[in-house]
Amino acid sequence: MAISIWVSYVIACILLISPPGPTVTYLITTSMVHGKKTAYEVVWGSFFGGLVCLVLSFIGIGTILNTSIILYSLFRILGISYLLYLGIRSLLEIIKDSSVASQEIVPPKKGEGFKNGFLLIFLNPKNIIFFASFLPQFIDEQSSLYAQVIILSVTYLVIGLVNDFLYSFFASHIGKLLGQHSEKWINGIGGLAMVLSAIIVIFQNF
Repeated sequence: MAISIWVSYVIACILLISPPGPTVTYLITTSMVHGKKTAYEVVWGSFFGGLVCLVLSFIGIGTILNTSIILYSLFRILGISYLLYLGIRSLLEIIKDSSVASQEIVPPKKGEGFKNGFLLIFLNPKNIIFFASFLPQFIDEQSSLYAQVIILSVTYLVIGLVNDFLYSFFASHIGKLLGQHSEKWINGIGGLAMVLSAIIVIFQNF
């Protein structure tokens, strides 16, 4: 693989990964409300979710999802449902705690952030299909296929990891600047954003 192709791939990855989506929305909300340590669990969860999607795309699952309306729809419904669940749960926490002004939002249990980050990535069928269609565009047929797949996959995952860590780091500091009393409305805004994201995804294909 020529270095110019790899540089072009890196630029393309940065442009695709940087804009915040539903997972980053959840990540930022978690970091601002519960701190970057809790958010880092989400980061690693989304990292391994992306890794699994990459593996599945290369063993042909991406092609199957792209051609099977039933399987694609099933994954899509599960992903939307989980996003709605996380958003509605955040909103319900605000309602539940509104009667006690001094009560802090209970932090998620250990490992819950990892699970949520993983499922938000894994349950989106577009991620698997994306890898199956995006990476081959940068593969040189004259060079070793497996070496290129590894280089491109690792590059994408590392860029995604750095991107998520940066979002978590800065969101955590913004949360500290806003103060502890802002936790509830930040959690509410994040929950509302996730619900709206799910609604947008529902109507995307209509």
